[in-house]
Amino acid sequence: MLTRMTLLSVLLSGFMWLQPTTVLGQYGERGELFGSGDAAVDVSGRSVKNKRVRAIHSTDPTLEGGTAYFLARDPYLAYQLGRNLNFREFRARDGVFSDIANLGGPMPDGTTAKITANNHTSCSGCHNLPQGNPGGGTNFHKDSGFGRNAPHYYGAGLMEMLAIQIRTELMLQIDTDQNGWVSPEEANDAPEDLLVSPAVGLDPVNFGHPQLSNRTTGRPELNNIFRVWFVDASGVTVPGATEVDGVNTFGYNFAMIVWGWGQGEGLSALNPTNRTFYWDPMVAHTGMDSHDPSTLNDPDGDGVSVPTLSGAIQFPATHRAPDQGLLMDPLGFSRDDPDGDGFLHEISEGDLDFAEWFMLNAPRPAFAGDPRDYDLGVRAMKEVGCATCHIPNWKIHAQDSNFAGDRRFFDLETEWNATKRRLEGSLVPLYEIQGEDYVLDREEFIVEGLFTDFKHHDLGDGFAEIDFGGTTNRLWRTAPLWGVGDGYPWGHDGRSLTIEDAIQRHGGDAAFSRTAYNKASESTRRQIMTLLTNMRLYDIESLPSDIDGDGQISDSLVVQGQDTGVERFNAEWLFRVPVEIQGPVIRNGETILSNAAVNLDEAYGQLLPLRIDSDDDGWPNVWDHAPMVTGYLDGEN
Repeated sequence: MLTRMTLLSVLLSGFMWLQPTTVLGQYGERGELFGSGDAAVDVSGRSVKNKRVRAIHSTDPTLEGGTAYFLARDPYLAYQLGRNLNFREFRARDGVFSDIANLGGPMPDGTTAKITANNHTSCSGCHNLPQGNPGGGTNFHKDSGFGRNAPHYYGAGLMEMLAIQIRTELMLQIDTDQNGWVSPEEANDAPEDLLVSPAVGLDPVNFGHPQLSNRTTGRPELNNIFRVWFVDASGVTVPGATEVDGVNTFGYNFAMIVWGWGQGEGLSALNPTNRTFYWDPMVAHTGMDSHDPSTLNDPDGDGVSVPTLSGAIQFPATHRAPDQGLLMDPLGFSRDDPDGDGFLHEISEGDLDFAEWFMLNAPRPAFAGDPRDYDLGVRAMKEVGCATCHIPNWKIHAQDSNFAGDRRFFDLETEWNATKRRLEGSLVPLYEIQGEDYVLDREEFIVEGLFTDFKHHDLGDGFAEIDFGGTTNRLWRTAPLWGVGDGYPWGHDGRSLTIEDAIQRHGGDAAFSRTAYNKASESTRRQIMTLLTNMRLYDIESLPSDIDGDGQISDSLVVQGQDTGVERFNAEWLFRVPVEIQGPVIRNGETILSNAAVNLDEAYGQLLPLRIDSDDDGWPNVWDHAPMVTGYLDGEN
């Protein structure tokens, strides 16, 4: 974090660094205007407009251009900056690919190579259906030759909030002294089954048994979706420990690994939080290392951090970003360069703030059909037992002494307009504006149409996978079904080319529901398929939406004096300084609407003190020893 005094000294010692410059940079973003003669033009306005500048993490919202400033005072711009980090195609000048398409990471046998690493320049390389959105659908090699089906992450914030909330509810049942970890005595005194109620009127979910396998020593028997680690008598994480032994370890802690399909018994899945879900694939697929002190902010050493700017606790006991910052530059960035490619501090703590903010607020999937069809489909799923695991609704508790409440700053409600045969949205602010700050409501929220129990289950031979090293895995996370209508292909491995085939592959713990489905009436099966096929993703930025709160969707929304067309959910219209589009232009005798930004620097905050990058090398001036000399490696070289 850059302190106020450090920032002041840097600004005063290099005031000329902050002056606008005509130095031309080479960057792959498409932020230029139609007719400029520049190659970097996109009249659709959908490409990344802002130039690549490492974001600087701050906790003071008065430091203009720091991440706390954007989250508190320009949250829609923070959302858009996070969106652009999620979908930006990074380049060689950014430090992408230290070793192209190498085999990375061992399988459980400790020898066999795992994922094919360094094979994408962007998150959108896998999460790209629909393009430019938090979609999925791409199949890539990870654990086996059959591959992994990349999940969409619409509604990612709701998923993360529920995962953290479930952990909190379990800890409230076990951790009676509230010291943040579980002793053998607490485990023995806890309920035999750890139950959590998803929402009012729904049966509780059993997440396993907290007792240790040998009562005073051993491991708990929690559902495989939890990653367990072990602590000493003070509750401090003991790296490498595999059980409570009463000698070096005297208790345990755990986190729900909400992202990832599963890796086998005792291995859980991949990522416990959205923040991790960004930096972990970034290093695996692009070879770009993240520096993240926010994750390491764990004062008592129990493996759980204090909340990030977005309000999510992290789990350094199991997930630590690769750039540890052991050697810090006086200006405030890391010189570690763990991959040795010469590019320093490739992904900053501030970048992660923005990426996490976008994922927290990513809109949820929709039901593109008659509400009656939804209700009939849910009833049919309950009838055949599918809803036992694919639980439709979950409740996020309002903020109190135990829970954080709904941490998003807006919700995008969607409904099907039968007359116009289209999905439509309505922007619901989850904040109040007090002075210059957006203050979150942190109220309760019912997450409808999620359809998961957040557990791993044995799905039998139909979903069995033999990994590269010869280990068979039948344990998989209950896939949330929202968006499943656009989930092609289906299954953790993407081997099902129809929803029906995915249903028929269910076995093991789900064999009873598959049998019941096959025995059900044609009408019941049709109701289920109507439900599933209408649970859809959508293009967020072109979704016709009421964003000004007047209760209707205008055919001509005027922003900054320009007619932008049908009112839609485009975060750029909601910035502190909204984007002004170029407007009507003539191309080959045809009048078209150019959505290129006329006021790009002002709208995207590129002239704010902590964002100015005079030489366009990706290093903000306050982190650049030579701010007028292009140096992609470290700002100077």
